[in-house]
Amino acid sequence: MQFKVPQNIDMQDRILGPLTMIQFIYAVIGSGICYAIFSTVPKPFSFVLILPIALFVLALIFLKINERPFLDFLFSLSAFMTTPKNRVWQHDVASNLSVEIYQSSPINQNNNIQTKQFTHEQIQEMAKRIDQKR
Repeated sequence: MQFKVPQNIDMQDRILGPLTMIQFIYAVIGSGICYAIFSTVPKPFSFVLILPIALFVLALIFLKINERPFLDFLFSLSAFMTTPKNRVWQHDVASNLSVEIYQSSPINQNNNIQTKQFTHEQIQEMAKRIDQKR
């Protein structure tokens, strides 16, 4: 019996044009925030507030860095900025370490390993047979 194996199962479904569900949610929330700012703040100041928010939302929706979503990049950036960069070896803590050295057991000489030697022509013939079966 043959079964169809699903392909590209890690790809998200497109629900509205090129947008996935999460991208659509980002767009709705971002446009709602921009509309709320536009309707409550006076005109020249609203554009100053809307522009960075709109750019951030567009980056969340469409921008990919190294084939990863922009949100993953932001999480990685925040983790990089918050973790310490210098590692300090504390000599006091390492003084109570013990080291044990194990010797490997001798290799059994009775193991007969069979090897086959192939000529260049035999290898080429096997490669041709394999290519013909595809």
